Amino acid sequence: MTEVLINPGDPPPFETLNDEGAAPLLLICDHASCSIPERFDNLGLNQEALEDHIGWDIGAAAVTRRLSILLDAPAVLAGYSRLLIDCNRPEGALDLVPSLADGRLIPGNQRLNAEDVAARRAAFFEPYHQEIRNFLDKFETCGIVPLLASIHSFNPTMSSKDESRPWVVSICWNRDGRVALPMLSALRAEGLCVGENQPYGFDSLSDYAIPEYGLKRGLPHVLVELRNDQVNDEVGVAAWSDRLARHLISALADPANHCLKHF
Repeated sequence: MTEVLINPGDPPPFETLNDEGAAPLLLICDHASCSIPERFDNLGLNQEALEDHIGWDIGAAAVTRRLSILLDAPAVLAGYSRLLIDCNRPEGALDLVPSLADGRLIPGNQRLNAEDVAARRAAFFEPYHQEIRNFLDKFETCGIVPLLASIHSFNPTMSSKDESRPWVVSICWNRDGRVALPMLSALRAEGLCVGENQPYGFDSLSDYAIPEYGLKRGLPHVLVELRNDQVNDEVGVAAWSDRLARHLISALADPANHCLKHF
């Protein structure tokens, strides 16, 4: 008998916004939530730890929500904390279910076996990604090549590495720079400290969503990393959402971003 991991009082494994949005754009947010189902007892952590950067991408969901409105675009947001299972990791990634996060032990993730991980993947990871596939398949059926934008955030420092991160935003890409490179140039022209694949890039060994749906499907795409102190209040969320909306509108206006291209 399959164990039930999500009870009726728990959040769903994903949330969709603006299902009928008119823009040829899909917004996704892999680390939108710090929620944990009740049966997991917060993985042995207090609420403060879950709401810190180890539990989710602070501000990313709020920016995604506002972008969905500003751009009239559908969005899919993951429903649970990346500490439960990381929705932006391939199946073989060592941190798919992290036992440590920024040097902190995650008690509820110790001594898990393959069946435990598979159950979490089936309950939390797969429904979120199936919903992304559903939207992309719907675009394809309608003869539309959508732009895919993945919204993330990063902490100004990592205590486990004691590194400072000066970039207020980073644009991450690999091989397909149709959206990323013009956005990089435009953001830098605003006088901002902009990273390129910093502090994270992406590849098929450490990331899932963009390699799987952007590169494999040939869709124009971009992964945006916002430093989370820029989007930890309503003012910052509004400012960065408005800024990103302008750049995504420019990307949508480029004919090169309305065709499939494999690199």
